Amino acid sequence: MRANAKPLETEEHARSYLLDLLARKDYSRAQLEQKLKQRGCAAEFIDPLLNQFAELGYQSDQRFVEAQVRQRLEQGQGRRKIEFELRNKGVSSDLIQQTIDAAEVDPYKQALECLRRRYGTQLAADQKERAKRTRHMVGRGFSYDEISYAFRYQAENPDD
Repeated sequence: MRANAKPLETEEHARSYLLDLLARKDYSRAQLEQKLKQRGCAAEFIDPLLNQFAELGYQSDQRFVEAQVRQRLEQGQGRRKIEFELRNKGVSSDLIQQTIDAAEVDPYKQALECLRRRYGTQLAADQKERAKRTRHMVGRGFSYDEISYAFRYQAENPDD
């Protein structure tokens, strides 16, 4: 708990705190639970409050995951990185898989777009440069198959 944060002693304080959090951005249920525990909220308030917020539509893991996946895909991140981040935020693997699959994004073309955005159509001059680019792409969450596809078609159109 932060030094200046007051513990959440009543259910009303916890409800107000959750409303303040969710007014700014979406959170997963697990993140909200963790934040309540960090603020010293009584355990008997946590589940009923989170269930109530879910029923009222204030919090939805589905909506949270859809927004996160859409945002990360637009940023040019790969499937692995998106999955890793969402699992760390307490989201179920099944929900993550369903949402990413529903986005219907071709990971190979996404890797190619990411590589071109960063390095243009200029091929790597040597092995050292290629290794640097590979590390960058792995860090963005792309598999080695997707990266090799991107390298293969970096300077040409894959549809040709």
